[in-house]
Amino acid sequence: MKDDEAALYDLAMALYRDKKVSDEVYRMAQQKFGERGIMDIIGPIGYYDLVSMTLITMQADAPNDSVPPLPPLAAK
Repeated sequence: MKDDEAALYDLAMALYRDKKVSDEVYRMAQQKFGERGIMDIIGPIGYYDLVSMTLITMQADAPNDSVPPLPPLAAK
């Protein structure tokens, strides 16, 4: 994984899993993306949460069963 990808992954995991961004994770993200970049990353993450929570609450399905379900993952 490239350095910028690792910084993005660590930031997203800190937000989702830990519900707290450590100083080290923030510093690495700030070095790669700047403060504006961090805010630009948090925006889509928050929007994704909003949309997914809305769809879950509404128990929304694909319209007219137009999207086939994903096949099961093969065991390794």
